Amino acid sequence: MIVGAGPAGTVCGLLLRKQGVDCMLADRAQFPRDKICGGGLTPRSYRLLSSMLPTFSYDYNSVTQLKLMLEGEQIFDLHMDRELRIVKRREFDDSLLNEYCRNGGQFVNEALTDIEERDGKVIVTLKSGRQVICDYLVGADGANSRVRRYLAPHSDHCALWMEQYGTKSSSNAIVINLSNQFDQGYYYVFPNESYDVQGFGDHSTTPQKFRKVLIDMGCPNLKAKGAYIPNSIDYPLHDRIILIGDAGGFPNRLTYEGLYYAFLTAKHAAEAILTGRPFKEITKCLQTRKKRNAQLVSSTVATVLPS
Repeated sequence: MIVGAGPAGTVCGLLLRKQGVDCMLADRAQFPRDKICGGGLTPRSYRLLSSMLPTFSYDYNSVTQLKLMLEGEQIFDLHMDRELRIVKRREFDDSLLNEYCRNGGQFVNEALTDIEERDGKVIVTLKSGRQVICDYLVGADGANSRVRRYLAPHSDHCALWMEQYGTKSSSNAIVINLSNQFDQGYYYVFPNESYDVQGFGDHSTTPQKFRKVLIDMGCPNLKAKGAYIPNSIDYPLHDRIILIGDAGGFPNRLTYEGLYYAFLTAKHAAEAILTGRPFKEITKCLQTRKKRNAQLVSSTVATVLPS
């Protein structure tokens, strides 16, 4: 049973279905749906996705220019040898879900309401009252993960990120702005095929702070949406209940890149289920690296930003 039909959940489900494993995917959202995310696929992200799902195709905007700004002034203009692929998450996620269903995966448009463990099985109750008995439960249900709360009832949300959709600029460049006023976060612009995603997030984001940052950056006042991004893996790891992607707190601590870790942890979860090896063993190197990198975040930001 996989809860959450974003990239982590659907990729995990697809990998399992391709090996003939029966699985059910549940999500309370009606697809297609919008998702707070710049939508950037880095080279390592799309290479990993292609290696796992070589026949899966998707629409994207190719971007090879990155503008780095400090306190609103451009300090760096990078022209990259390898493209970044900017997708519309509404369409990208829906395409992955459709691919999962075409491969015989079951999907139910329902919320999870209860989790119980009994006799080596995990029993999941859905909003309709339907109960599903499963060998494994995979939580891929994002920052407000119901599965995560089962394992760690007092888990923190961490950083709030907000964004709006603005008019597409002519430069077709990713823009990142750093500032001493930001608490380990940044303002960003990710241009997809038809509009720019303008966003901001840090450890102390509020809707008021978001609006001020965007006004300072010359953005119009448009309808905004927000989502929390957890960034901690300090919860008890479980052999039968696995957290992946944002639900597991796997986004990068410095950049908040999430899609690569959604794909990677989906792969790790599928491997754990297919081989019977503990997920914590398969993903041990990733967890160790994230904890080590977390210690570098504050010093890195302090080095980049002037006092």
